[in-house]
Amino acid sequence: MYKGIRYCYIMIDNIDAVPGISPSVADEFKGEAYFLIAYYHWVLLTHYGPVILVRGQLDMGLPEEQVYVARSPFDECVTFIAETYDRAADLLHGYPTRPDADLGRATSVAAKAMKARLLLYAASPLCNGNTEFYARFRNNDGTPLMSQTYNPEKWKWALDACQEAITLAEDNGHRLYESPNATAAATAAERGEINYHDCFVEPLWNTTEYLWAMGDQTGIGHLQRYGGARLKLPYSTDGFCINIVPTFECVEMYYTHNGLPWDRDPETMHIDPYAYNAEKETVNLHVYKEPRFYASVGYDRGKYAINGEEFILKCRAGEMQGSVLDASKEYQSCTGYILKKWIHRQSAFNYDTKSWTYRQYAYPYIRLAELYLSYAEADFEYNGSLSDASLNYLNLVRRRSGLPDFKDSWALAGGIPTGDELRKVLHQERSIELLMEGMRYHDLRRWKEAGEAMSRRPKAWNLDGRTAADFYRVSTMKESGVRTFESPKTYWMAIPLSEININYNLVQNPGY
Repeated sequence: MYKGIRYCYIMIDNIDAVPGISPSVADEFKGEAYFLIAYYHWVLLTHYGPVILVRGQLDMGLPEEQVYVARSPFDECVTFIAETYDRAADLLHGYPTRPDADLGRATSVAAKAMKARLLLYAASPLCNGNTEFYARFRNNDGTPLMSQTYNPEKWKWALDACQEAITLAEDNGHRLYESPNATAAATAAERGEINYHDCFVEPLWNTTEYLWAMGDQTGIGHLQRYGGARLKLPYSTDGFCINIVPTFECVEMYYTHNGLPWDRDPETMHIDPYAYNAEKETVNLHVYKEPRFYASVGYDRGKYAINGEEFILKCRAGEMQGSVLDASKEYQSCTGYILKKWIHRQSAFNYDTKSWTYRQYAYPYIRLAELYLSYAEADFEYNGSLSDASLNYLNLVRRRSGLPDFKDSWALAGGIPTGDELRKVLHQERSIELLMEGMRYHDLRRWKEAGEAMSRRPKAWNLDGRTAADFYRVSTMKESGVRTFESPKTYWMAIPLSEININYNLVQNPGY
């Protein structure tokens, strides 16, 4: 990250000297460089906590005391990154979006969106008056690195940043993606399933909803190869190799088709989700789910499309997508589920020629739906309830996926909850929408919930079960090692000892 930051400052300091460059092009490049400076600091901040801020290119001849500096307090880091994103947005004001040839490059919309994410993180329990973890977290000179005073105004700053980013995005044509393939759907649920699945794998680049994304196809190809369902037996490392799979917790998290948690929906609260449903040939947990579940998760006796065909998954032991009853074989589902969210029907492997046809698409760093959910979270935390604007944003996300409006769903359960229960619901709303996009781990940490969530032993179906009765027994997932999450230690990574040995002003993170 620091190497990238240094390169950015070198470019900023020298771009105007390029022969023949126009001021507008120079400003565009500077805007992109400032965006990356902010982003690289943000990555460091979320992995290590307070960091050393680099405010410009350093002279190689500086005295030692100006090079080996201490970590800046967390709030100072946040202010610097936010101001740098704003500076980038100002320089990129003429580039709220990008033409096809420049997709992936920074925009003013991306800068404002990432600033909103930053301020939401800074307002959250991990970083806002966290006396439990960071009361003694100080530099060597005694400077506190984390404020010990909870500041509710941080939620207001996040709320305003979300609104600013949403307005800029919407004014420049961004909206939640709705698939042309969904227009002929018979029901809202069918339309929602198509909308949500197609959002991620149908457009070559989802310029409608994605505010910033990655287009490099290497990782995207790997995601398909190691996420797609096995299509041949006996076991082979040719073709799709089941390795990246939804977790059991992920499956349990999805709402019912009424848009409610299982235990709050009057239709399901008295139904055992883990009981076998003979009519559907699967458990109840898979029967009453919302459209995003069916768009994202492949499950035993559920529909699945890959290699140009649709078929029914068979995930019990000895079956096509099930355990091969040999734990030494790497490419098997460890939960009993198969990835669907990132798999397109035309993702294919030719067994005769041993050749791949990967679906090309972009992977989102941040999309409009996240801003809507961030706004609602910040609004609740600051005001204690949901405004009409928050309800509208929640409903936009829900309607796209074929769910009832937020208020209508909760009317079935006695009304919208309040207090801690509403906070829990908003966390679930966000987690479901962003599942399998690399967001939940960071959210669990900023909510200060990772200590509990990451310490639970993961669950799985009994993968060696050949019959429905044997397979559908909730078991502990088999892991190759022991996963531990220690609070406060594991919330942030350790500062490398090699760096501490070089810079005598660096202090280690708590717990190490």
